[in-house]
Amino acid sequence: MNELIIAILPEYVKGKGIYSRIYCEDGAYLDQRGPALFLKNLYYHHGKDKQRIDKHIKANYQIHRNLPYVIDSNGVFFPFKYRKSDYDKETRAFVNVKYVERIENSEIVLITGEKISSLASEKALISSKNLAQSLMFEEMVRILREQNSSIRFLTAKIKNPI
Repeated sequence: MNELIIAILPEYVKGKGIYSRIYCEDGAYLDQRGPALFLKNLYYHHGKDKQRIDKHIKANYQIHRNLPYVIDSNGVFFPFKYRKSDYDKETRAFVNVKYVERIENSEIVLITGEKISSLASEKALISSKNLAQSLMFEEMVRILREQNSSIRFLTAKIKNPI
């Protein structure tokens, strides 16, 4: 799970249910969990609490639906309705905002050149992408602030080793 995830798309496996097709930089693989459950487990793997992060997003951005999943600064996933689905439960997919180049009509164009078709409107996709980018930048700033604080502490300790 150390590789960067580009997208998580639902896939129906006959006789089993809805699995996740995980697209990474190195390739793709099938996971037995659904996309939302896979991301929820990824939260816990990184030691984060989804409810706390959702509460922060709702308070600061006044968004209450289709909240992005903020794993870390390299993994902010926004949801969209996936076009190639046979079942209702299978329509929600996620894409890492870091790999989105642009939105055209109702398609998400990735920096790798692939296009993912969506049932959502262009306006809704752009809005979700912008929110996810804001959260990604917020996460980056938080990390830089922590690093700066650590450097100041170490510098002070080196100058005054008492």
